[in-house]
Amino acid sequence: MKSVFIWSGVGVLIVGGLLVVFTFVNPQGQVPDGAQSGGTFLSVPIGEADHIRGNIQSAVVLVEYGDFQCPACKSYFPIIAQLEQDFGDRVAFVYRHFPLAIHANSQSAARASEAAAIQGKFWEMHDILFDKQDDWARKGNVEDIFVEYAVSLELNPDQFRQDYNSNEVKDRVQKDLFAASADGLNSTPSFFLSGVKLQNLPQSYGAFEQVITAALTEQGGQQQEVQQ
Repeated sequence: MKSVFIWSGVGVLIVGGLLVVFTFVNPQGQVPDGAQSGGTFLSVPIGEADHIRGNIQSAVVLVEYGDFQCPACKSYFPIIAQLEQDFGDRVAFVYRHFPLAIHANSQSAARASEAAAIQGKFWEMHDILFDKQDDWARKGNVEDIFVEYAVSLELNPDQFRQDYNSNEVKDRVQKDLFAASADGLNSTPSFFLSGVKLQNLPQSYGAFEQVITAALTEQGGQQQEVQQ
């Protein structure tokens, strides 16, 4: 899978009384003249190991650091799903793990998604984990529950269980945790739009749609300037 790169630009949007500032890093890593420079930049670039949906060639990239057991992440799940449907051919959507210590089963859920990824069904497991969060979040033996989900996705259950408990999968989740730590994150969900953290989360689908539309408009203007 090809890497997604970060382009330059800046945008400011006021939505429902909520000020959202997003700044794009240019290829030299500098903030353009007049840009807002107070945002938190994505520390670890998007790479082949990342889970990406949508247009992986897009300059507009939405990265979510999420926790499958986080109720707030679950509330954003349908919003992001709708955004993927509406912007899928124009925007890249990336999911990274940030299982919080306060959620007893969040690490296990992240491992379940990575075990499914080895058999080519990360996003399918991602969706089930959020859809059925209430069914597993406070259970004791979640491994058996996750194996049931794997079977429903027609995965090999023996391989899934082996991968779920493997160091490879544990290290993959840890890699995202290190990235989240490098970005100074302390809550989920946390979103980065084209390399810069959204300091104030859009509170609805409409607000999020406007933020992404503004980013696409800004990027389109930059491309026209380059062509001229």
